[in-house]
Amino acid sequence: MSLPQFLFFCVFALVAVAIMAFGWYVVRAARVDDGGEYPSRRLLARLARPGADRAELQRWAFYLHRISGVGLFMFLVMHVGDVSLYAISRELYDEVHQVYGTTPMRVVEVLLLFGLLFHALNGLRLIVVDIADLGLRAATRGLYLVAGLTLVAGSAGGAVIMWPVFG
Repeated sequence: MSLPQFLFFCVFALVAVAIMAFGWYVVRAARVDDGGEYPSRRLLARLARPGADRAELQRWAFYLHRISGVGLFMFLVMHVGDVSLYAISRELYDEVHQVYGTTPMRVVEVLLLFGLLFHALNGLRLIVVDIADLGLRAATRGLYLVAGLTLVAGSAGGAVIMWPVFG
């Protein structure tokens, strides 16, 4: 591993730690501010029930939307930085971008795809819920649709991204 690749990994590790720290902060703040609990099997069982617990599902979708948005923004900033290496040196750019072909970075790209899909689809769902003034039941159905589309499209895209590793 060359020095530029090592530096890229260091920056990437800092970004990953920052995203995880923000996620931890959001979940912790949810417990303090909303009286919500940490994700657990009991929480997942409650989310599957109808009625008032559907609002809790919306709350956790909001938290996931915040975390995915911050993660996407941080990746975008890092990506602009690594693409700007082309202005410095084409060889440096090519050397750093060889990292993207490695298996760990392909896994990260799959996670990035899932985050991007969820954030975009959930953002569209939130716009529709706000504009059409949908109730809790329709908002929850929309969230289930977002989750399903994210899983289907993310799995298909993830297969394409991981194809060089397993194909």
